[in-house]
Amino acid sequence: MEAIFVWLIGIVIVLAGAATVLQSNPIHAALSMLVALGGTAVLMAGLKAHFLATMQVLLYGGAIMVLFVFVIMLLTLKEEELGPEPSLSERLPAVIASLLIVFVLFWALAQRSKQAPVTYEKPHLDQLVDAAETRIEAQRAKAVAEADRLGQTAKAADLPTLRRRTVVHYGSTEHFARFLYTDYAVPFELITVLVMAAAAGVIVLARRPDRHTLEGTRLSSTPAGSSGGAA
Repeated sequence: MEAIFVWLIGIVIVLAGAATVLQSNPIHAALSMLVALGGTAVLMAGLKAHFLATMQVLLYGGAIMVLFVFVIMLLTLKEEELGPEPSLSERLPAVIASLLIVFVLFWALAQRSKQAPVTYEKPHLDQLVDAAETRIEAQRAKAVAEADRLGQTAKAADLPTLRRRTVVHYGSTEHFARFLYTDYAVPFELITVLVMAAAAGVIVLARRPDRHTLEGTRLSSTPAGSSGGAA
């Protein structure tokens, strides 16, 4: 049943991602992306990563998607401002790079699926605690008997005690932060560089073309003094 649930959510995420790319209406594309983000959050919750699922809904599904929708509604770029459609020779490298990325991802998944799963019986936490308490009680009784034999009084500070440590639950904030800032600290910092590069690319692409950059394009055929003559 769990495998069927994962497959269904995966299909919804893939279809929503494809709709995000293929939709011509930017608002519809943003809503499709919101569905993909929601499906990812459900998948993370099913994997007991509740903190990541919550951040997926609050951060990506809430704040960032609202920002995307507002930016899309405020821009309202005209067809002239978008420029000409890229030709087939310009699209071909992007298609080849996309296919290579998909191939690498599927190859990595196939290599991972070939690994034999590790099967072991994990003892229950309560059983471990009971066994530890039994050993501690035996050691305390032995220490008290040894003190009585020597005619001394056993001090409570000298007796062995069981110190309970806080259990870090899987998917909790502490569990997530422990791995994020230790084993995955370098990839986490590299992601920030990637986000900054993407932001710089958006600024360059969204910059309105000036008169010099319009030379040699189809927009250059517009009379330069048309706006001034109308004024």
